[in-house]
Amino acid sequence: MIADVTAWSEENFGEARLGDPRRTRRLVLSAAKIAQHPQKSFPQVFDWDQLRAFYNLCDQRQATLQAIQTPHWLSTRAAMAQMPLALIVHDTTFLDFGTHEALAGRGPIGDGDGTGFLQHNSLAFSPDGARLLGLSCQQLYVRQAAPKKETRRAKKKRDRESLLWLEGIRAAGEPPEGSVWVDVGDRGADIYEAMEAAFFVDHDFLFRACQNRIVYSDAAHTQEVYLLDFARGLGAAGVGVVDVPGRGGRPARQARVKLAAAPVWVPAPTTAARRESRPVLACWVVRVWEPDPPAGAEPLSWVLLTSVETVTLEQIKERRDWYRVRWCAEVYHDVEKNGCSEEDRRFETAERMWACLAILAVVAVRVYQLRLAVRETPDAPAAQVATAEEVEVLRRHTSSRARGWTVRDFVLAVARLGGFLGRKGDGLPGVRSLWRGYQRLQDMVAGFRLQRPAQVHLPP
Repeated sequence: MIADVTAWSEENFGEARLGDPRRTRRLVLSAAKIAQHPQKSFPQVFDWDQLRAFYNLCDQRQATLQAIQTPHWLSTRAAMAQMPLALIVHDTTFLDFGTHEALAGRGPIGDGDGTGFLQHNSLAFSPDGARLLGLSCQQLYVRQAAPKKETRRAKKKRDRESLLWLEGIRAAGEPPEGSVWVDVGDRGADIYEAMEAAFFVDHDFLFRACQNRIVYSDAAHTQEVYLLDFARGLGAAGVGVVDVPGRGGRPARQARVKLAAAPVWVPAPTTAARRESRPVLACWVVRVWEPDPPAGAEPLSWVLLTSVETVTLEQIKERRDWYRVRWCAEVYHDVEKNGCSEEDRRFETAERMWACLAILAVVAVRVYQLRLAVRETPDAPAAQVATAEEVEVLRRHTSSRARGWTVRDFVLAVARLGGFLGRKGDGLPGVRSLWRGYQRLQDMVAGFRLQRPAQVHLPP
């Protein structure tokens, strides 16, 4: 994470190709201002001239999501290439603009009772989820209502949402020698084409299975079994725990689970074109299940399909932990929607809205990285995540006499500005308290600068 917001904006947007260098400069300046106040409305962030310039930028046909985010994607992929192992977590979320009736270009979302866009994120994490490298790709998609009496052949010719998974996997390209990239996805990724896409770009994959597809249980491809039935018949290789986060009023808890794994071989579906010429993928099925859940709790039950060799109990536990990182994508979506107020933005066309969302999505990465810094490098100098002004303002505000502030000191102080109590047992601050505190801090820094005595420049 780059502490200075202007340097951060230059790093993530400075090479954007928007048809005119002045537009790129405006993008860098605008993104830096938004990153300081991600939750505020744009009229609160910009003065009138800056606001008009920002709106004009979003109105340019060259200001597409891909053009705006490409420098960030390349930076993320470069960081991935420096790691022996990186997880690319793919997930789709709905952006609901149902109350924004003036927005043209929306499509149905959810069960069809709302309107907006689908946003498919490909987020690169360290294997333990403690470090977010950034977005390796992001896609926005307008769902089209299926025509009445659509034939199966016509449906296949129409653009399908499943293609988002394939594009997200392919976008990162091939990893360099010495680096392993693993695509991680939930049930939506359980399609042969996604596994095949990972195979052809030299990625590994770890997807949650939902289809009881026919696979082979032997290397000779003679024993056909149904995947989910086969997985549920495996004997436990050991036991472990899964920390289940709280969600929707559900309290966090620790699930005691059993673990099992076995090799399988996945052929192309019988309905696939050119089926005989497509690879039969060597995989391992991993089952994680909770035999005795607490009363009233939904039992945890995962069947995972991975291309990474999974034989020993330690390897099974590692795959379990990789899949847990997928929950980090949901935290990122929360940062986007609540921390950056993506669904509250008001533009009148999908194209202008997408340009705005492209910037906010990268800002959301920065907000999330601040929270994760407490886990990754808690004892590092605060200068890794904050400017000298920010640290000085917080030190004065908290009346701290400590000389060397750490990342942990800074992040907790920011969270307390946003309402985090920091009691024993509270754990890490949530993203909401962090973004509220960070915005308060920026206002305090602005006041701090106004209190400085003006520098008088005398003529020579």
